[in-house]
Amino acid sequence: MIDKNQQKKAFSLIEVIISVAIFSVVILASTEIFRLVINGQREAIASQNVQESLKYFFEVTGKEIRMARRSIGACNVPAGEIYFLGTNALGDVLYFNNYYNECVVYELISENDVKRFQVTRGDDAGFISPAKIEVDALRFQVNDTGQPLVTMLLSAHSLGDSRFNAQMDMQTSISSRYYR
Repeated sequence: MIDKNQQKKAFSLIEVIISVAIFSVVILASTEIFRLVINGQREAIASQNVQESLKYFFEVTGKEIRMARRSIGACNVPAGEIYFLGTNALGDVLYFNNYYNECVVYELISENDVKRFQVTRGDDAGFISPAKIEVDALRFQVNDTGQPLVTMLLSAHSLGDSRFNAQMDMQTSISSRYYR
């Protein structure tokens, strides 16, 4: 026989509702933290891609600019000069003769509505910047008093999801190996 004063042990409705609410808050907080970590990682990867692309850009251009030769009046560069600074619709254009005496042109070109850095050596033209990186601005400053010096200012960002665009501005100065 069962005693009337003896009750069965069970959860009340309020205890179940409170447990479900606490569980829901913990799960939502965990997923939000996970989402923030994933977004942070995507932003870091986008920044790293832009940085590596610009690093490559500066390595290639730096070596070639450093080894530029005095002009004999070709490649839009006046005779006796090393560099000539011109412009196009997208910004500055740098002309010089490289170590192999080829005419070299550095400029921004728009390809499929993406501004990319193009190098022309003689009759061959190619892009240094990848298609997933847009170069917003490219400026050259040439100081030809004393030892010639070229300062490059570059602004670029990654393409793709606008939430993860990495914007970077970089500048470097490269001196020529030729003295006046």
